[in-house]
Amino acid sequence: MLYMQGYLQKEIAAKLGVTEKTVVAWKKKGNWDVIKTNLLTSKNERIAELYGELAEFNAMIKSRPEGERYPSSKEADVRRKLVRDISELEKKYNIGQTTVIARDFVLFAKDIDFDFSQKASEYFDLFINHLIQKQKWQNQ
Repeated sequence: MLYMQGYLQKEIAAKLGVTEKTVVAWKKKGNWDVIKTNLLTSKNERIAELYGELAEFNAMIKSRPEGERYPSSKEADVRRKLVRDISELEKKYNIGQTTVIARDFVLFAKDIDFDFSQKASEYFDLFINHLIQKQKWQNQ
């Protein structure tokens, strides 16, 4: 979570009392860059992508000759799934957005009160991990 919040590898190592080499190994083994990208993709960006897919899909159907402008059963299923995914995302609480806000707040507070920012970072880590566990439990 420290990496997701924008801490440098050197800072993470110091905070956790390990070598920077250890943090580099953890980063590589845990695919932290991939996770960070996925977490930081905002809900709005993902929703926009899905709306784009839906628009393209509908345009493809509308481009057919008159009398054939309806979806096949497979296409109707795909469209239903796109609409469902959009609907779920619009309702869903986004952990990625929370992570971005937490990171930005900790970085902001760091220059004002370093000790406070470290404590806030610890609480945000706990909170975000709680949200992740809660979401995993709800998806089961």
